[in-house]
Amino acid sequence: MLPSTKVLDELGEAIRTSTMTPADWAVFRELRQQWRSSLDSLKSELDQMNNLQHLTISGRLKNTLTIREKLLRSTLRLSNIRDIIGCRVVVPNNIAVQDAVVRGIAKSIQSDRYKIIDRRVNSNNGYRAVHLELRRDGMIFEIQVRTHLQDLWATTSEAFGEKVGRGFRYGVQIQLEGFSTRSRKLILQITAGLSEASKQIGT
Repeated sequence: MLPSTKVLDELGEAIRTSTMTPADWAVFRELRQQWRSSLDSLKSELDQMNNLQHLTISGRLKNTLTIREKLLRSTLRLSNIRDIIGCRVVVPNNIAVQDAVVRGIAKSIQSDRYKIIDRRVNSNNGYRAVHLELRRDGMIFEIQVRTHLQDLWATTSEAFGEKVGRGFRYGVQIQLEGFSTRSRKLILQITAGLSEASKQIGT
């Protein structure tokens, strides 16, 4: 049984402020086990869909670090975070195929309700994909559907962010003061290249 919204949000505040007590960690571990079970169920359901055969499907859970980062950069509470439980489907570089896969998942997946979020036109700091947000069993799930190029852009951006500051992925300006002159030049070139590449992968 899931904790109440009140308990979740109190746990989220402890994560956000880095004040986790042993009792908080016990709640988090139990909650993560429930998340893991739900993730396994979701991925199994996707793996069995006929229209997803031969496509790359992966799943992941956010950890306390990524949850804390999200809580710090937004006004969300833990109970409102949409992408703690997530799966990713990578499709060929064809927008029509991507659309068909999204429709197929929306039609077949078990959920109380779902919402399609198209980030190909209105990108999130250059990130482009189509997301399905599902609600079932009192939880929120996210399925990302990316083309190979969209996935390559996203993983490249994430890796770059690990080098220059994780906030880069969320539109936080890179602090160049700690880098050499040559490194700064290269960082600016890569940033410009990622921005330009993003324009090519949405349609």
